This record gives sequence, C-alpha cells and structure tokens, in this order.
Amino acid sequence: MDKLSDKAKGFFANKGVKKIFKLILYFFLGLFAVIIVSAIGLRIYFEKNKAEIVEKINTQINDNINGEAKIGDIGYKFLIGFPNFTVVLRDVELKDSLIAIHKRPVLVAGEIEARLNVLKLLKKEVAIDKIVIIDAKIDLFVDKNGVRNSNIFKAKKPKTEKSNTTTTINEVYLKNVTFISENQQGHKLFNFEVKSLKCKIKYTSDGWITDVRLNTLAKSLAFNSLRGSFVKDKEISGDLIVDFSKELNKIGVVTQGFKIGEDDFTIKANFNVGKGNSLFDLDIRTNIKWGNASNLLAKNISSKLDKFALNDPLEASCVIKGDMSVKGDPEIVVNAVIKDDELTTSQGVVKKCSFLGKFTNNYKNGLGCNDANSAVIIKDFKGLYSEVPLYIPSAIINNLEKPVATGKLNANFELVKMSNFINDDFIEFTGGTTKANIDFKVDIVNVQLNKPKFTGSIVVKNGSFKAKSKNVHFQNTDVELYFTEEALLIKKIKFQNKVNTVFMEGRVDNFLNLYYDAPEKLNLNWKIYSPFIDLKQIVGVLTYHYQGKAPEPASASKKPSYDLHEVLRKAQATLEIKVDKLTYKKMIANDFKVKIVLAKQGLIVNNVSIQGSTGSTLNFDAQVIPQGKTVLFKTNIKLAEGNVSRFLASFDNFGVRSFTPNDIQGNLSLTTSLSGVLNADRELMPNTINGNIAFGIKDGALSNFEPIQKIGKIAFPNRDVKNITFSDLTASATIKGNLIDVQSLKVTSNVMNIDAKGTYSLTNTGTNLAVKIPLRNPKDDYKIADPKQREAVRYKGIVVNLMVVDGKDGQAKIKLGKPSEDKSTAEQPKKSKAK
Repeated sequence: MDKLSDKAKGFFANKGVKKIFKLILYFFLGLFAVIIVSAIGLRIYFEKNKAEIVEKINTQINDNINGEAKIGDIGYKFLIGFPNFTVVLRDVELKDSLIAIHKRPVLVAGEIEARLNVLKLLKKEVAIDKIVIIDAKIDLFVDKNGVRNSNIFKAKKPKTEKSNTTTTINEVYLKNVTFISENQQGHKLFNFEVKSLKCKIKYTSDGWITDVRLNTLAKSLAFNSLRGSFVKDKEISGDLIVDFSKELNKIGVVTQGFKIGEDDFTIKANFNVGKGNSLFDLDIRTNIKWGNASNLLAKNISSKLDKFALNDPLEASCVIKGDMSVKGDPEIVVNAVIKDDELTTSQGVVKKCSFLGKFTNNYKNGLGCNDANSAVIIKDFKGLYSEVPLYIPSAIINNLEKPVATGKLNANFELVKMSNFINDDFIEFTGGTTKANIDFKVDIVNVQLNKPKFTGSIVVKNGSFKAKSKNVHFQNTDVELYFTEEALLIKKIKFQNKVNTVFMEGRVDNFLNLYYDAPEKLNLNWKIYSPFIDLKQIVGVLTYHYQGKAPEPASASKKPSYDLHEVLRKAQATLEIKVDKLTYKKMIANDFKVKIVLAKQGLIVNNVSIQGSTGSTLNFDAQVIPQGKTVLFKTNIKLAEGNVSRFLASFDNFGVRSFTPNDIQGNLSLTTSLSGVLNADRELMPNTINGNIAFGIKDGALSNFEPIQKIGKIAFPNRDVKNITFSDLTASATIKGNLIDVQSLKVTSNVMNIDAKGTYSLTNTGTNLAVKIPLRNPKDDYKIADPKQREAVRYKGIVVNLMVVDGKDGQAKIKLGKPSEDKSTAEQPKKSKAK
C-alpha cells in the first residue's frame, strides 16, 4: 500500500504531468469565462435589444392572428439554454376578433418560455429551439351558430409574398395545461388536463415528425356530447410518434407503451387538417376486462354493456372514423374475442362461453351512424346455460333504440336438464334426450328478452317425464315440436297412465302471437288415438290439479309472466279422440269418437255418439269442472236400446239402495239432463245429483225389486212379485239431490200394472209417492194387439190407491189413500200399517 502511494506521488510530481493538468485547468477556466462573458453579453444584448425582440415577437404574433395578443411581462433566463437565450412571456392571452360574441380566449397562459436561436435571430429568423407552456388553457371553440374562436389565425400568404421573418419550433414542453376543443354545432367536446407533454420535433422535406411523451387526464372525449364521453376521467400516459405530411395535410399518430387507466393500448390514428377536410380515424387494440372496457365507452353504450359481465380479459379492437366538422356520431366498429369465459346476463349465467362479438353503429350504409342503425353481431357462440350446451352460429341485435335480436340456436342435451328451466312442481323429467334447432326473433326491452318468437324444431327422444299438474306420466315418449309462423305443430307423443295408452299429435294456430298477448285464446287442437281407455282414470287425469306451491300474486308493477305453466293454465285444448274400446265401470263402448274442449273452466264434451257392445247407441254431451278436490259434472244423455243394468251400474244406480242394477233387465231408452259432483276418487256423490230424466224400458224384467214386493204383499199376496216381466216401463222425473220428483211412472207387466207419481227420497225423509194399482190380473193383456184397447182394459175393475211415505228406521211405509189434493172427491181410505 505504501509503495502504491509512493508511485502516485511520483507520478503527479512529474513536470510533464503537472503541465498537462495546468493546460486542462486553464481550458475549463477559459471556457467558463467565455460562457460567463457570452451570457453577460447575451444579457446585455437582450437588455439593449429587448424592445426590438419584443417587437419582433409581437410582429410575428400579429402577422398571424386576427385579434389581440396580450403579454403581461417578458423576461430573460440567465444561462438557460445557452448558447441560445430564453425569453419568458408571462400572463399571455390570445383573443380573436369575435371575442365579444363567444367570450372564449384561444389561449390563457401563466408562463410561456421560448428558447431563441441567437444566430438565426440575427438573420431575421425567429427560430424557437424550445417552447415551454406552464399553467395554461388552450381553448378551441365553435358555438351553436358556427362562430369559432380559432379564426384568430390568418390565412397563409401566397407564395409570391415573403415575410420578413420565419418561425420554426424544435421542442415543446407542456406542464399543467388544459386543452379544450368544443364544437357545439357538431356536439363534440374534447377536454384534457395535460400534466406533462414533452416532444422534440424533427423537420423533413414533407413536414415534421416527433416523439411525444404524454401524461394527461381525459375529462372528455365526446364525439357526440349528447351520447356521453369516451375514456371519461381516465389517466392517459405513454409515448406517441406523431408525424405531419404537408402533401397529405394529415397528422398520423402511433402509440408505444400507452396506457388508458390501468390497461395497455395500441393506437393508430390519422387526422386530416386540410381546409375543408376534417376526417379522422382511430384504430385501438387492447386486452382488457369487460368492466374496464365498458367504463371507457360513452354512456349510451356502457349502460347496455353493464348489464353483462365477463371474468377474464378479452381481446378487443375499436375503429372510429368520422369528421370533426360534422354533426352526429362517428362510425364506430368494435370487435372482441371471448374464449372459455363465464358470461353473466340478466337471464342467467353462461359458463365455458366463447364467441366472436362485433358492434357497429353503421350497420347499413347510408342510414347514418346512430342507435337506430347500430347492431351487435355474435358469431360462433358456445356455452353452458343452466348446464345445457348452447350453440349460436350467428345472431344479430339490431336497432339499439328498439333492439331486436335475431339468430339461430342449436342445442343437444339430456332431457333431465330441462328441470333447470321448468319448475319440478309442474313437470318432473327423468330421462331422454332433446335436440333443438331454432331460428329466433326477440324484442329486447331494458336489456331483457321480451316475447321471444321461434321457428324451427325441438325433438325429444325416449323421453320420460311426469306432468304433475295433471298427474300424467309419459314414458318412452318421442315428441316433435315444429314452430312455424302460422302454428305450433306437435307430433309423435305417446302417453301411458296405468292401463291407458294414448297416442297424440296436435296443432296450435297463431301460437307465437297468442302465447304472450292472449294465452286465454290459445287453442290446442289435439288428435288422440287409443286402443283402450278407462274413462274413470282419464277423467281423473284431465281434472287433476297438483297441490304444489301457490304462485306468488303479481303486483301491479310486476311485468306479465310468460311462464309455460301459467300459459297452459289459461289456454284451452280441443281434443279429437278415437278409441277402439272405452270403459266406465261396467259400461263398455267400441269405436268411440268424441270431440272434447279442455279449458280453464273444465272439460267440455259435445255431440258424442257411442255404439255399445250390445248394439245400443248413446249420444251425450258433458262438462266437467274442477272445484278443488272434487269435480262438478253436467251432462245431457240420450240412450237408445241400451242395457239398463249396465247403464245404472255406470252411474252407481244414481244412489238408489233399495235395489241393485242386477235386479232390473231390459232395453233402455233414455233422455236425461243431469249435474252432480264426483269426489276425490272420482266416485259419484248421490246427494249432489240434479236434473231431469225420462226413460222407457221394453222387454224387461224385475227380480227381487223391494218397492214392488212391499206393494205385492198387500195387494197381490198370491202373485209372484219377485220375478216380474214387463213389456213396457216408462217414467219421467226430476232429481234434486236425495229427492226424486216423479212426474209419471207407468209399469205394464205380467203380474201387475202400476202408475206412480210424487216424491221418492233416497234418505229417511221426504218420500210422498202416490201409487195407483189395478187389481185385475194383466197376465193376458199382451194378447190384445190394439194399444188403445189394451189401455182401456188397464183400469177395469178395482183400482187401489196407495201412498208410499216415510216410515220408521228409514223404511218406507205404505198406506191406502190418495194425495191430499184428491181427498175432496174420494172416500177417506183406511190406514194400513203394512211396510
């Protein structure tokens, strides 16, 4: 260490080295002296020529403006920018000649620093090496009438005229400068608070080029101030390469490391600055999150995009083209690529979502750049919506003032996934597959789907499900739905319920319109075929109502629901049914054909004709109305040559317990109009029957008929009243619950003839039936061929008048006598206690 120190001392002690260091020192001292002297000289020059310099600057400004320039003070910065010298203009204000009208100065600056080239200034040139603007406001303004403050700049002089001075600027620096460009006539507003802007300008034969380093806050970038601003209140920073071409009269901009907010952008832009040409275009590209992108757009666009959300950054580009001097929006085209993301909408969440999206506000050329001519175009949309895979090859949302979405939808999925769309309380799906190919058209109101309409097909294979509202089970079912403009076509439906198998197809005319606007007018025209139906079970199915959760009452402000369950509840169906064999208890019918209307108010059957297995013909109409767990029925029946025993058994003998359907035989002809109630088991409730009935039985027989036996014990103790054959039995009556009001009953038999009139009760009270019985034996009356003669001999001899009235213990009591209205003309009969 000591040796090294000794060598250093020896080196600096050398006379040659000392001489060199002295020369270097003298050089720098001389240079410093020159600088000081030059600076002092420039200062002296500035002070002596200050008036001339100010005059040259004012001359330069006034030569180029129409208006007034005010400079509060001018100063000189010592040694700043040497060998050039720096002039500082303070409190600068530029006004055009129309300031009294628009009241907007072009420039108000706290300080403008201009670094002047001394050598060029001596040559009568104002060469500004650098200009610094601090605490300033640059305001370019056009009012509603087209008056503008930028007319402060004079038109360029013809090339034949030469100015005494020329001006160039090599470097520009802005600090705390507000730049505003407002065009009220064109509804455009650009407002930037520039924290700093630095650029060095390089001049070329065709113009100039510069690198700009920018840090600013965008207060407004409104191409149409009526629609709102892009990038509002966002920090913008980065580098820009800006070039100007005299030949093209165009400024080009390319960004490097450019940020808007927290996101990186690549931007290319062109601005025409020629007279009468204010065209511009911007090409913006980025990878950005959906929410961040929406925040950069104008309110009229972002308000719609905010109804959606994506999790991952998306690849996006935006091209904006327009004319700064023209009213209205510029043309905007946005493209986005979404890959395997999660899309959240007001209708639900789409997982594993991928698609290509495009927005344009100039969908059809010539219609202008506006919301009415705007469109969102979707291609190759794929995703899982409620676990159902969806594919939309193409879709367009057109006219954002009254948006309408059109497109194609394809789906192929397991039927059980339909439970994600339809409440299990309505339909429960257990198996099968579904394939849908749909063309759709949907109105969009407040970014909500409204009254979607479809054409296309939905096909279900091997479907298994249960319609709980009707307690209907569908197994191994193929269903084909075809939506057309005219109707909904339903094909290939197989329904199985216990022993019943039904094949169905249907049609709903004007389905797409009535579904939303008037579901109560929807009429499903069903064609139904079955080899066998148990009518009791089918009535139970058709009138069954699942006791699930009651729907929430709709409030006055709530939108109408388009729920399928609700629509089906309001709609009606017209069923054309063909059944090879139909049964109801003991009634059997073959080749059954009927037309049924199934409406909200119940089941309606009209003009039915049934050929019975014994050759009988049954014509009827009916209405079945659900009332909670019970069912009200109304029917009109006309029967010709029917089996009376089977008929009574089918209607549970109308509640009569004094004889069974097997006790009476014969061919029944009947006309009746009845109403009643079926219980929860779809059994007839006897005390609910009301209506009229008129019937006749020919070639019949009565066996062990208790009412006749009671009469026979009194009037014909020696005759066989347990087995009666009769040629004719006719009756007409009105049924009111438990009371049968008999207008007439006439029995012509081999044992006795009977006429009856009055009231017969099916319970313990109310019976008051007048019975008239000729005592003569009618055994041989059938031999009388003439009906009039046979009727004349009917009442020969003694005729017994009996009254059937209420007795003890629910038993009817029979006594001699006539109804009270006949007692004035008849002898008071003796009472009999026979039962």
